[in-house]
Amino acid sequence: MLKPPKIFLYYVIVVIVFGVLSYFTPHEGFRIGSSSFRVKWISVDQLFNKYSINTVEDSAGYLKDSIQFSLVDTISDIKDTIAPEVLPVVLDTIVKDSIGNKNILLSYPQVFKKSLYSFYKRAAGAIDSSKVIRVLHMGDSQIEGDRITRYLRESFQSKFKGTGPGLITVYDPQKQFPSVWIRNVGYWSEHAIYNVPRLIKDNQYGLLGRVATIDSVGISKIFISRSSLAQPKASKFYKSRLFLKSIEKPLVVNALWENEKISSDSLGKEDGITEINWTFKEAPQRFSLEFEAKQSPLFLGLSLDSVAGVAVDNIAMRGQSSPRLDKTDTVLYRAMADYMNIGLVILQYGTNMVPTITDNYTFYSRTFYKQLKIIKQTMPNVPVVVVGVGDVASREGGEAKSYQHIYKIKEAQKAAAFKAGFGFFDLFEAMGGEGSMLKWVEEEPRKAMSDYTHFNSRGGEQVASWIYTAIMHDYNNWNNSTTFNTN
Repeated sequence: MLKPPKIFLYYVIVVIVFGVLSYFTPHEGFRIGSSSFRVKWISVDQLFNKYSINTVEDSAGYLKDSIQFSLVDTISDIKDTIAPEVLPVVLDTIVKDSIGNKNILLSYPQVFKKSLYSFYKRAAGAIDSSKVIRVLHMGDSQIEGDRITRYLRESFQSKFKGTGPGLITVYDPQKQFPSVWIRNVGYWSEHAIYNVPRLIKDNQYGLLGRVATIDSVGISKIFISRSSLAQPKASKFYKSRLFLKSIEKPLVVNALWENEKISSDSLGKEDGITEINWTFKEAPQRFSLEFEAKQSPLFLGLSLDSVAGVAVDNIAMRGQSSPRLDKTDTVLYRAMADYMNIGLVILQYGTNMVPTITDNYTFYSRTFYKQLKIIKQTMPNVPVVVVGVGDVASREGGEAKSYQHIYKIKEAQKAAAFKAGFGFFDLFEAMGGEGSMLKWVEEEPRKAMSDYTHFNSRGGEQVASWIYTAIMHDYNNWNNSTTFNTN
């Protein structure tokens, strides 16, 4: 029988061994023989992770001020805040759409209302508080090309003020985001969380779920230009914020208005998040950034916003049935979300689950709930609206037919949303249920593409109108409520 001193000594030895392994094992692990297999071990940095955010401000070359602060997030900060049981009380909010006169359904557990009213309060007070409150619109290829988000953005910014296309990737080779034009000089690469193998160390993909890197030596450039395809509010921006991570070697960042250099920043080694921002007296037609780097940092994104109001970000992940947050560095994710004032999240997935035909989608509901759980952990108290999958059809033998199992998929999403304490928007029912996609494709003017899956711009505008109307339906009640207005 082991005596207490021996047991204590045993645990001390185990802790020391684990500590030595954590300290000496490299991030990438070590290879076994000549095989392609690697052994990895959690590092000290991962155990005690912290991100310091260094901010450098430039005001169109006329005023420059540098400030520095720390934002600390450890793994122990992220706690499970989800109730073990699904809340039994569900409210159905039914409103009429002013265009199509169809029912719009927004359902949610009672607890969701408080967080939704909190968003109203933050958005309504954004201008007075000189803050930018962000709305994240995350989804699959259904929201790609900004075809739904652009109308949501215009609606929110018209209501609460604000301009600009929001947070974007600095490298968009396929021109997937038409609300601003990005052109790169030099060799650049894009790394997305859903691409395998994942080449970014510790899965540091940030809020966008993708990062860009420079692959060439010397001077590389990013040209940012207004887009004629952008909605009126999105076409102008007055503040730009560049987010970098893992600066291993000295980096020089020059900003140019047209062809005139307005600022130059020399950055040293920094493992945390570094922000460089520029505030403009006039909204630029063209703005460019120049980089002199011997080794590329991680480009986490570039925000193009107003100095206050609401920003709406389009985060599209083609081919995915969830945001894949279980594959990203949640500490970094939470640090960025915290720092960037997220006020509302709209999740729109499910299209890529349609080819999976089965009698029971409980497995999907559980998988989807795990993603919602991570959002709740990394963005506590932020309201999340899950947009259920819309109707989808296919052609068989020359005849187009809607899939009959769409209802089961959207019910699985709804169950996951309620379990997480989030809201649910029933797009399937708003469209008209089974068979509605056929009408959207075949009617004139059509509202969906000939693949019977994706909306076109007109359909995207309709869907955005429904989502916005449903989310904002309670706004007047909040505005007239002294109870919620003072909390």
